[in-house]
Amino acid sequence: MAKRENSGVRAPAKDQAQASRQLGRAAAVGLTRERIVDAAIDLIDRKGLDALTMRELSRQLDVYPTAIYWHIGGSKADLFSDIAGALTAGMIDPEDTCADWRDTLRLLFRRFRERVHRHPNAAPLLGAQMRSNGAPNAPWVEIILAALSQAGYRDQAMVDAFNALVGGLVGFVTMELAPGPAEQTAEWEKSFEVRLDELDDERFPHTRRALPLMLNRAFVMRWKNGSECPLDTGFDALLESLLKGLELRAPANTPP
Repeated sequence: MAKRENSGVRAPAKDQAQASRQLGRAAAVGLTRERIVDAAIDLIDRKGLDALTMRELSRQLDVYPTAIYWHIGGSKADLFSDIAGALTAGMIDPEDTCADWRDTLRLLFRRFRERVHRHPNAAPLLGAQMRSNGAPNAPWVEIILAALSQAGYRDQAMVDAFNALVGGLVGFVTMELAPGPAEQTAEWEKSFEVRLDELDDERFPHTRRALPLMLNRAFVMRWKNGSECPLDTGFDALLESLLKGLELRAPANTPP
């Protein structure tokens, strides 16, 4: 019994000492939340999102994984959220807003796309990953809601307009920068192109006519992503279409 009581006392003390050493090491190398996020983004840029593991990140920073968890809040989901917030931080400030709500939204979403194009491997965190949503995105969410309020949107109509705008534009950018298959090779790319070129003229007349313009410049008809072949005019077309639609659907322009 005495042995069990003693071991029960020593184990927490040992854990505390180990944690203290780890945090002491982290402090010695200047570990901060910001440095962890910067290192994570650098790792994603160089090796892709799948390469971001706590083990690899701790190796890059030369600290124990425990020290990273202590700084970021306890889970990899918290790290993803911080990365998403860092990628869009300072994208637009309240003083950058324009007199016309449409110009504010143009500015915001063009800056958003430019920012994500600098870190294409992280694009899934800004659209497809629910775990990166939330408070870190609040600054630009506030700008969008203020613009929609200026346009006359309120309550559920504002939420619906917000979802249409963000879903369309963020979805476009994340699709544009979607990574190719892991087995992508020159042979795979050639095979992709050959299969498209073999489409039957009678069965797919519109596709065949448009194909020269669509190859590598249209969704589902490409084998290179937007880092190599950006879809600039398509993004502009979507942005202007959404703004026009929001303008027409604004409560002030909608018949009772």
